[in-house]
Amino acid sequence: MSGRNQTQIGTFPQTRWSIVMAVRDGKDRTALGDALESLCRIYWRPIYSYARFQGIAPADAEDLTQSFFSFVLEKDLFASADSELGKMRNYLLTAFGRHIKHWQRQAGALKRGGGREMLSLEASLAEDEITIHVPDPRTPESAYQRLCALRLIESAVDQLAAEQTAAGKAALFAALRPRLDPTQAASGSDAELAQHLGLSHDAVRQNVSRLRKRFREILKELVASTLVTPTEEAVQEELAALRDALSMH
Repeated sequence: MSGRNQTQIGTFPQTRWSIVMAVRDGKDRTALGDALESLCRIYWRPIYSYARFQGIAPADAEDLTQSFFSFVLEKDLFASADSELGKMRNYLLTAFGRHIKHWQRQAGALKRGGGREMLSLEASLAEDEITIHVPDPRTPESAYQRLCALRLIESAVDQLAAEQTAAGKAALFAALRPRLDPTQAASGSDAELAQHLGLSHDAVRQNVSRLRKRFREILKELVASTLVTPTEEAVQEELAALRDALSMH
């Protein structure tokens, strides 16, 4: 660790990563399971896509990903995890690389089945997101990092959507979402949107500003949850890395 200030951000007293690491101390297994489940929902598609960019066929990539995350969820993958690794996305990629090599040594596909329904559904979604051309200039690693960034953004937007729905603002959020979600393209001008919503132009801008602020807060919380020590500096560095990953095509 660097000798620079490593003070933990007050709003991130316990991250998903830190809960995961607590398994080595025999702490709350229920909290551990919830944390792992949440992380798997973020990283399933990027891990699957990494296998596909390695040239592995869809069915085998699904088997590999499902068996890997079944191991993550049911075994003690993190029992000997080195906290110095720091970033969940890098730790999972390293572990999955070993998983692929083991599978290749077995010279055959893993047996299908026995996994969670959520994982099987993710495979078809992941396949829709990726287009692999030969030759493809992207490396499996760069494709994985880009999809990790996209999944974190998607998770942040989904959480914001849930909050707005709970506050009775689902319709307003649905109309404004394209102006918040960088994965969607906004159509029409703010004036046209204001007319559609029956709001003033200023009201639309204020709502968008408010939602963007909350989106940034949620994204920071999600990023912090993937770091062992979520200092402000570390979170900002990770956000910058994710922005770089999004620029990969």
